[in-house]
Amino acid sequence: MQVKVHFVGILKHHTKDAEKTYEFPEGAMIDQLLLAVGRDYSARLPEQMWDAEGERFHPTIRAARKGSSGLDNEERLKDGDDIYIFTRMAGG
Repeated sequence: MQVKVHFVGILKHHTKDAEKTYEFPEGAMIDQLLLAVGRDYSARLPEQMWDAEGERFHPTIRAARKGSSGLDNEERLKDGDDIYIFTRMAGG
């Protein structure tokens, strides 16, 4: 399945991308998407956002579908999802 990630605010600045499409098997979850994004952009993200050693985003980094305030890491992705990744700091 395909999922399109949209980078918002300071994340767009650091990734130097507005969006990127990812391929995942059916049943993949938000935490798998965040891990893939973090690994892809590890060299560009400051340590205050991405812990490269622990391979995880800082808790202020959130993923959401349009119209939602955030998704749980165990929530399943859906084919064709548009996922927005943003930081809750500075208004997202």
